[in-house]
Amino acid sequence: MTAGGGGPFRHGVASGDPLPDAVVLWTRVTVPEGDAVPVRWRVSRSSDGGGPAVAEGHATASAEDDFTVKVDVGGLEPATTYHYRFEVDGAASPVGRTRTAPSGQTAAVRLGVVSCANWAHGLFTAYRHLAEREVDLVVHLGDYVYESDEAWTELGRSHNPAARLRTLADYRARHAQYRTDPDLRRLHERHPLVAVWDDHDVAGNAWRDGAADHDPASDGPWPRRRAAATRAFLEWLPVRTPDRSRPGRIYRSFALGDLVRLIMLDTRLEGRDRPAADGERPVATVESRSRSLLGDGQRRWLRDELRAPAAWRVLGNQVMMAPLRLVTLPGPLRRFLPGTVAGGAGVNAGQWDGYPRERRNLFEFVERAGVSDIVVLTGDLHSSWASELTLDPTQPSRTVGVELVTPSITSRSFAEEVAPPLPGARALLRRVVRRQNPHVRFFDLERHGYLVVDVDHDRVRAEWWHVDGVTDPAAGETRAARWVVRRGDPLLVEESPADR
Repeated sequence: MTAGGGGPFRHGVASGDPLPDAVVLWTRVTVPEGDAVPVRWRVSRSSDGGGPAVAEGHATASAEDDFTVKVDVGGLEPATTYHYRFEVDGAASPVGRTRTAPSGQTAAVRLGVVSCANWAHGLFTAYRHLAEREVDLVVHLGDYVYESDEAWTELGRSHNPAARLRTLADYRARHAQYRTDPDLRRLHERHPLVAVWDDHDVAGNAWRDGAADHDPASDGPWPRRRAAATRAFLEWLPVRTPDRSRPGRIYRSFALGDLVRLIMLDTRLEGRDRPAADGERPVATVESRSRSLLGDGQRRWLRDELRAPAAWRVLGNQVMMAPLRLVTLPGPLRRFLPGTVAGGAGVNAGQWDGYPRERRNLFEFVERAGVSDIVVLTGDLHSSWASELTLDPTQPSRTVGVELVTPSITSRSFAEEVAPPLPGARALLRRVVRRQNPHVRFFDLERHGYLVVDVDHDRVRAEWWHVDGVTDPAAGETRAARWVVRRGDPLLVEESPADR
């Protein structure tokens, strides 16, 4: 049963950040009045939430945390499915299902990967399809909510509040609105989540000390807005804070047995310098050795994480890591033309393209340290991509890993944003992308959906699933592509129908 309408649990339940012996459980209590509400929680192995309790206890929903409740339940068994529920004054929440992380020898792990769900751009049908799949974990790569004041009145999807978000109350209200969506609630009820934020969870084109879509004159001080947005995110998502002394730190990692080291990055707020092509900073700084995307602390942490033992190192990363250019330019011209990134006229200086020294230093570290079998999972770009990450496209031996980009749940597609509304423009865009980016093995610029990643000790298989539309709640889905990378060979191979 999915929560909705009245009652104290109208925003459903959720779980996340699973460890072999623990998982974070979440809910929110809607109360007519009061500052604190006692909440009972219960975990069992029974699908109806009944039977003997594996763990149980009490928590408090208070105004201080917007009446959200997060319980970090320990003492659980690895790779085990559990069911949980909350109770307030005899009223029970929906029963949620969660799963702990594996430990030790692990044969296989299946991940669902999602990003970019704009309420005003369509229905969250892709979430519903993923909810019904059997996955061990859903990786959300950001833009869980959007801060804009957009509305799609024909579809009845108007953002609430009906204004750009600025305050803690604003961000809390927006999260509350998103969690009234039945498809998003269903996803949370069925699967544990590991999430990081991206820019629209705070403000468009955000970086460490500001955002292109932030005006201090009308929006107030940036530190206050950033703190409000990240606090609401941490209240409303089942996220475990990895460093209590730094509640704004969200980069963290998870060991999924001996098979996967899941490394979740913060390429948005932790260490990002102002993007070079936002109209305020000279483009020449793109090539500066000092330009940072990760920050010193996260960079050191990432190198340690990459050295950690695992069959595969899987990075959850907000913005596209592979170069993406539309026009290749001679070297001398790159210093003078605006928007010159990725060795030419690039798409987005907010991607790793805008921080090429950071990217090259990472790839050189991977090559020098002998780290192999790296898969990068990426969101943000509202399109589907499979790319090889290489220091030199002419030398396959210098390929250090692969990148798999998930499409948006609803947010306007890459083609809608980039191609002019002219006949043949999208077909021309596809030809240009294909010709200028030989390291890109697959892409789809138009459709919405999600990614499923199957991992075993021999290979990683990625499947892109696209929904048949974002305006029809009964829309079906289509498998658009299936690509494989084999252990010890960081090159992408498309599976033929006979291999499926």
